[in-house]
Amino acid sequence: MKLNTHIYRLVTTALCVLSLGPALVFAAGSPKPVEERGVIKSVDIDAHILVVTEHGKNAEQKFQWNDQTKFSERSKSATADALKEGEHVKLNYVPSGDTPVLQSVHITPAKSEKHSANTISPASANRA
Repeated sequence: MKLNTHIYRLVTTALCVLSLGPALVFAAGSPKPVEERGVIKSVDIDAHILVVTEHGKNAEQKFQWNDQTKFSERSKSATADALKEGEHVKLNYVPSGDTPVLQSVHITPAKSEKHSANTISPASANRA
């Protein structure tokens, strides 16, 4: 009787491991998303190509977007038409091949824009 219980547990464990095998292989083979920040150097709307100069690296990288790529600007939904040369962006993508496919693009204001939006200029302070 004890031998049957031991065999039953062994077979059950083996079946569980075998059934999870494909999921574990798939999960292990999926690259993790990467976050990158940079400044847009060029945009090709027709080819869905974005070239970004990466912060701190002075290196250019080419990205591609598709119908699943999400765009946002100032915490609001946007489209690829909002991408302009010189804009600062935060990108999320999964590394793959020569041209990574973007999952999301968040257009962020430059630091000087953030600062100027939150301060009062001397000219407007004199009017107050």
